[in-house]
Amino acid sequence: MRQFLLLLLSSILTLGFGQSIKGTLNDNSLPVAYANVMLHNAKDSSLRKFTYSDDNGLFTFAHIKEGNYFLKATFVGLDDFTSNAFTVLSDDLDFGTISMSATSNKISEVTITAKKPLMEVKPDRIVLNVAGSVLATGDDALSLLRKAPGVLVDNNENITLLGKTGLVIYIDGKPSPLSSADLANMLKNMSSNDIESIEIISNPSAKYEAQGTAGIINIKRKKLNNAGVNGSATVTGRQGKTSGLSSSLNLNFRNQKFNIAANGGFYNSHNFNYNDFYREQNNLGFKTLNENRNNSIGLNSKISADYYVNKKSTLGIIAEHSEGTDQMTNNSITKLGNILVSRTDSLLLNNGNTKANSNNTNLNANYYFDGGNETTFNIDLNYGKYIRENNSYTPNKYTNVEGSKVTSSYEVRSITPTEIDIMNLKMDYERKLGKGKISGGLKSALVKTDNSFNFYNINEGTEILNQNLSNRFKYNEWVNAGYINYNLQGKKLGFNIGIRIENSNTKGDLIAMNPVNNKLVKRDYTNVFPSAGLSFTPSKKHSFQLSYGRRINRPNYKDLNPFEFQLDQLTFEKGNPFLNPEYTDNIQLTHNFAQKLTTTLSYSHTTNVITRLVDTSGIKGTFITWDNIAYRKVYSVGVGAPFSITEKWSTYTNLNGVHTRNYADFGNGKAININVSSFNMYHQQSFSLSKGWSTEVNGWYNSPSLWEGTFVMKAMWAAGAGISKKFAGNSAKITLNIDDIFKTNIWSGESTYGGLYMNVMGGWDSRRARMTFSYNFGKQTKGKSRKRNTGLEDEQNRIK
Repeated sequence: MRQFLLLLLSSILTLGFGQSIKGTLNDNSLPVAYANVMLHNAKDSSLRKFTYSDDNGLFTFAHIKEGNYFLKATFVGLDDFTSNAFTVLSDDLDFGTISMSATSNKISEVTITAKKPLMEVKPDRIVLNVAGSVLATGDDALSLLRKAPGVLVDNNENITLLGKTGLVIYIDGKPSPLSSADLANMLKNMSSNDIESIEIISNPSAKYEAQGTAGIINIKRKKLNNAGVNGSATVTGRQGKTSGLSSSLNLNFRNQKFNIAANGGFYNSHNFNYNDFYREQNNLGFKTLNENRNNSIGLNSKISADYYVNKKSTLGIIAEHSEGTDQMTNNSITKLGNILVSRTDSLLLNNGNTKANSNNTNLNANYYFDGGNETTFNIDLNYGKYIRENNSYTPNKYTNVEGSKVTSSYEVRSITPTEIDIMNLKMDYERKLGKGKISGGLKSALVKTDNSFNFYNINEGTEILNQNLSNRFKYNEWVNAGYINYNLQGKKLGFNIGIRIENSNTKGDLIAMNPVNNKLVKRDYTNVFPSAGLSFTPSKKHSFQLSYGRRINRPNYKDLNPFEFQLDQLTFEKGNPFLNPEYTDNIQLTHNFAQKLTTTLSYSHTTNVITRLVDTSGIKGTFITWDNIAYRKVYSVGVGAPFSITEKWSTYTNLNGVHTRNYADFGNGKAININVSSFNMYHQQSFSLSKGWSTEVNGWYNSPSLWEGTFVMKAMWAAGAGISKKFAGNSAKITLNIDDIFKTNIWSGESTYGGLYMNVMGGWDSRRARMTFSYNFGKQTKGKSRKRNTGLEDEQNRIK
């Protein structure tokens, strides 16, 4: 790492820096977003550069050569702006605020057809613009992530990036508060119609939380950036083996002083999945056929308000609430016998059910100051409360081979309430320093979790508390962090360098009803996380980015709880209070050609890898737990190619190759030494037809790959298609999609660890038809928008 930083710093000394030109477009004190801004040569009026203004009306041209130029800005409904000729010498130019007034000529009818490219490559991230994509319409957010570059969603709905686990999912710049299972459930109930784009940040700078060894995926939901009163409504119905219905309503009011936004949604989703597990241990064979059905019903709501005190200061509040109920049934049959179960001795039947209630609330108060000349200050105060209660009933019945006679039974119930409180304070400051920009910030986050596990034995209908297996687990965590980051963009070369320091103080306290089972684990540690990047643009068609970063992945709160959760009498799951954080060093090189072909090479080395392991328990039982393995090395190469064949026909292809090595030696014959190379691809064809019609087809393929610590998975693939029609002056849209047309989205794999061999496969209700209707209403004049990252996100992402 030292050699890399020395090379980076020596390269900085040779940078040749050009000048920048910037300004802010304004209409009656409201920013003009997405206006076309052009830089022309004053001598012959030739176009030298083109850009568009952002949500705040700001535009910037970087590394401009010395010479004479003039600016031109255009926006439908406003008079064009053309500047006087000016000269670029050795200083940057700031045009300040440029007023664009409404055009004096009445426009009888204007039809605008503008569409962002499906994929944008930016210096620090890749952006997938899914808004308007036919295949995204009516889908859910989890399915949408399967289509993102370098992203894989495995059979347990865990999300990986470039072959690496430890990914943090952000929603509108805020890390999600949920565990992998609850996060997947939330994403499945988030309509893709409400999503604007997906940002993939595989090597975040020091400004971002250090949590998340694989990087960050930020899901940006659509925002109504229009003045006056406006909104949108969406309804989606789907049908496969099961059915689902979801709806959402977004409302917005905006003027020069206030911006008030509110949205709400409702979902009622039925789902189905199945799996087939075969395992061998102690010269015995076990074959389990399992079907799960669940019904999720819930609602979510959010209200936010900004008050523009003056041109420099803004006060804001955000309140979010969601609640839902999940009812699940589990029907499994396990055959117990010899190896390969060629002879069955008995059956274990489990027709269990689980009911889960969740209730989540987030509150945020914030202040934002813009002092001009790129000087900003932001402060956020956050509080989040997450409540979930699971009530699971597991009837274990052993029968004869025919299943006609019950030989013994063991019925149990577990009631597991969880409460998590998150409080944090975050401050960020940014300003110009020399020809670059320096930023710094502080954050303090306190998390308190309280988990109870009440285990009941059921005897002839009477539930009796089992004190040996019941407990209460309290986990407190206090993390204090500070960072400083500097970036500078020259004519052809640019760099950023930063450092983040975090101190973590944790306490895990297992309070068992039987005191001999009590456990107390305390930790206090401080880590330094450096980051650096170098960019080089030798010509208009070629650009390179080299980056390095070190990150941490702390265990999910639930994975630290050592209580045992029973799936059936032979299979249970438990946490590990002695889990250590994992640390990853990432190096990445990216090349972009003509904004059409992006190639990425990356390498990561992770120590103390947190992974899921399946081990034996006694003669017949197995348990699922979490442990640290020594290290994981991941080498990857990715290619992304959005391409327009004609004006109405475009394609997008994403290819990724990954080589992964997992290594650990726990002694007693329990060792892991697995090397697997894998490949995955996604391809999409989009067609814009006449009279508001459009259509898309897509497909993806995953080669054999490595899952968690020990499972080598087989290949899988799927294909889909969709068609849409706009009408009512493009305010209304109806879309029909079919997912997994050939019903091939089925997973399977093998694992050998210690004395346990497993062969597994499964699938879900993946072939579905979806019909979506959406309608936009209200005033359509662009207004002011403010993006916010509250700072509650990092802690939220680890709730499980």
